[in-house]
Amino acid sequence: MPDYMMEQILAGEDTVSAKEILEAKKAWWDNEGTKAYHRLLNHFKGDSLRPADEDSLNWLFAFRNTLEAQYDKIGWLHAKGDYNHADSLLTILHELFSLTPSQLEVHHAYIDLYPLLEHMRTDTLSVFGVDSTLAASLLEITTSNDDVPGAYARNLLIAAGKATYQEPVILPDSSLKQAKKTKFRGVEESGDASVLTVYPNPAHDYFVVKINLDTFTGQGVIKLFDGNGKIVQAQSFSGRKDQVIIPTTDLITGFYLLVLEVGGKQSGSMKIAVIK
Repeated sequence: MPDYMMEQILAGEDTVSAKEILEAKKAWWDNEGTKAYHRLLNHFKGDSLRPADEDSLNWLFAFRNTLEAQYDKIGWLHAKGDYNHADSLLTILHELFSLTPSQLEVHHAYIDLYPLLEHMRTDTLSVFGVDSTLAASLLEITTSNDDVPGAYARNLLIAAGKATYQEPVILPDSSLKQAKKTKFRGVEESGDASVLTVYPNPAHDYFVVKINLDTFTGQGVIKLFDGNGKIVQAQSFSGRKDQVIIPTTDLITGFYLLVLEVGGKQSGSMKIAVIK
């Protein structure tokens, strides 16, 4: 790629579109809805002292009406011993939802797992009585699926003393596009960590702007722009090195552009995500 084209790409790196802001808001509300669903799920399931509110649970599963919610319902039915109802729902689940190939693979793993769970729950020795045949079936699910069924089967093997497990460390993968950006030297990066550092990012209640300018004396200004290009905050700083705390109390969830101005000229910029 020619350098002039890379300069044009990097020039718009910190531009925040309306679509990105809407996607951030949607992701935040989806996350809030998921958290509320799980709080209600745990509440209605009850505990050893309070029985489950079955009518409320059935309403909650129907209201949520997602593939994950139906798996939650199947797990709840199995836990209370209603195996026939759970198996019937599991059998027709692929007809109620349009499953992707990866979702279909997970679904088949659930179909393999739940008969094993029923066998273990009806056995007087429960998980501690896992024999070699059952252990082999659980191990096959563990090795063939890395989603919830595989993790469930692996945990059963660990609890029965049939397997050991060490959580893997997953390192980030550098893509070709990122490698090209790192190698490119045709234009000064606006978010250079040696000049401008922001943390935490995403921010919740506040974020800290760390400034490091080698050849600067006097005052500068930090400006924060929303997705429409409007200034929402401005704060001055002095000295070659400074650290400024900016609260996000009056900001809404979305992406913002932080601009560092020195002597009336832009010296650095960085995109900030705010999640409330």
